[in-house]
Amino acid sequence: MKKFNFSYDKDNDDLLLFNPKSKSKGSVEIGDIVLDFNSKKELVGIQIINASKFLKEISNEKINVVKEILSNLKECKLDIKQSNNLLIIRFYLTGDKKEISHIFSVQNIQKSSPALACA
Repeated sequence: MKKFNFSYDKDNDDLLLFNPKSKSKGSVEIGDIVLDFNSKKELVGIQIINASKFLKEISNEKINVVKEILSNLKECKLDIKQSNNLLIIRFYLTGDKKEISHIFSVQNIQKSSPALACA
């Protein structure tokens, strides 16, 4: 499990989770999620657009609880595993009093992809 840096833009409800030691060379957008990959095609960042709505839906928490966690975010950890053709991502967002944890998976990019053509 890796600690990721984070930035939450309350005005735009935009959450950015990123590895400070790696640079993004290409992105893949899946709905309100943008996955950033480095030149080795390793996941180095996640952007969640409309973060409070997305996190409310996946966590079954009330919107005010989710907004409280996002506004007082203390720590972010990601556990990233590859299984067959999937990239399995578990993230933990820790606020003052609560934590949101969720797992989601996306197709793993193993070969050159137009989505990462610039990588």
